[in-house]
Amino acid sequence: MADHATAAFDSGRSIGADPDPLGEPVDFDVRGLGRRLPRTEAPEGWIKKIERRREGKVWVGFFHLWTTDANGGRVRQKKEKTLGPASMPKHEAQQKLADYILEYTGRLNRQGNSISTFSELWTAFCAVKSGQWAARTKEILQCLFAKHVVPIIGQQSPREVTLTSLQLLVNKMAEDGYRKSAVGKVRTYLRACFEYAANEDLIQKSPGRKLAMPNIRTKSCERFLSIDELRALLDQSSPREHLVLRILAVCGLRPAEILVLRIEDFEDAQLRIDEALKERQKGEDRIGETKTAESDNYVPVPPDLGREIEAWIAGHPDRDNPRAFLFPNSAGSAFGVGNYLKRHLKPLAENVGIHDLTHQAFRRTSSTHMQNHATVKDMQRHLRHTDPQTTLKHYTKVIPESLRAAVAALDAQITGTPGKAK
Repeated sequence: MADHATAAFDSGRSIGADPDPLGEPVDFDVRGLGRRLPRTEAPEGWIKKIERRREGKVWVGFFHLWTTDANGGRVRQKKEKTLGPASMPKHEAQQKLADYILEYTGRLNRQGNSISTFSELWTAFCAVKSGQWAARTKEILQCLFAKHVVPIIGQQSPREVTLTSLQLLVNKMAEDGYRKSAVGKVRTYLRACFEYAANEDLIQKSPGRKLAMPNIRTKSCERFLSIDELRALLDQSSPREHLVLRILAVCGLRPAEILVLRIEDFEDAQLRIDEALKERQKGEDRIGETKTAESDNYVPVPPDLGREIEAWIAGHPDRDNPRAFLFPNSAGSAFGVGNYLKRHLKPLAENVGIHDLTHQAFRRTSSTHMQNHATVKDMQRHLRHTDPQTTLKHYTKVIPESLRAAVAALDAQITGTPGKAK
């Protein structure tokens, strides 16, 4: 009977259907299966015992689904599900398969009805996968896809998207001068998104499977400031920019970190780095976690620089509020990274003849000149880079005396004055 049922289903005929006047069974429309399958019309299946290397002998269930390809033709797909050990009674295995088929085909039906555009597919994919992503990855992908992908293919049906349209999309990003990392992320997650759709039987096959990475020439910039350039900037700067420049060059902070420093983050001989600015976010989400777990750390402050920070806090208009930003804008909130560079640091640099100033130049300056005073281990700790070595991975929240001495020596070299003990 089971073989007869299976054969009947495979041939596309319903089981037990009323015969027509000529006595022949009535064909039933298998195209209703798959994405448009009502929960009450789950396909038949069959089970058998199979020997598995790791699991031993198990019950495995099988069933067929009919789907429609891009040309409107019918395609039969064979599905299988491991149901449990072979010691399970056969009727229980059959019931588990029946429950699974009902749930699986019902899920396809719900998804097929709700996901009609790539934009909806991307939303569903993010909901499923984003739990495995770091906060920064979520932020970057949200921005990249909102700007480069959704406006182009967002309203297309996932079945209508082709490899050609995806390849042209990433090629356009490369031609527009976007970095290899940004183009690579779009390519990687486009492929992953369509692979997810294929696995869920929302599409027959992924159009992104052979999506190629465009040839992008990496533009490396090794610009850093000389000691003379740093001194020229300090000589021409206002009190706020003088302190900001000194912290950037000596302590090696990222611009997104220094602009959200708070009064309470200065702790005598060190700065606490536990927040970073998220330029792409708004409201409360604009200030969040640091770039990496290792970045959430402390950096040493040499004595002379510490005295300048103390003097700045003493004259701060909101000095009694420990949560106030150390360098607030006119509204009392944090400067934007690009805005601060454009309006304050670049004009200062132009005045002293520096025409190619970037925020990255300060961090590169700090690491370049630190080589004269510190070991490689201390430099890694100073920049708070993640290190694969176990000893350095546990080298957190502790500032070694050798690093304190190296930072003090760098500060003295930049300012031209010897560091003085407090």
